[in-house]
Amino acid sequence: MRILLQLSFLFIVTLLGEAVSYMLPFTFPGTLIAMFILLILLGAGAVKTEQLQESADFFSKYMALFFVPAGVEIVENLEILRTSWIPLVSISIISLFITFLAAAKAVEFSEWLISRRAK
Repeated sequence: MRILLQLSFLFIVTLLGEAVSYMLPFTFPGTLIAMFILLILLGAGAVKTEQLQESADFFSKYMALFFVPAGVEIVENLEILRTSWIPLVSISIISLFITFLAAAKAVEFSEWLISRRAK
């Protein structure tokens, strides 16, 4: 029952993010807005990580299932991928390094904030 309440809360936050996205005068992903809302709620202490732990564990455990539709779509469009694989691989490699750099800088910034708060 507890996981159902946690999932309901996450779906409500996602719905709120989608509503905000719909009201914006420009295109912006509602799921990303929902993540920002959840981050604000967690940062403000309105929601504790322990309150969402079971649903997070559930999603982590079954994360592979979320990739099945993407894999099916890739197989269905294999011919398109064969004709433009060089640009796709190049973009993937470049974005991989940019993601690594962004993640490293985010960790450095987080460590700086934590060390600053500890003083």
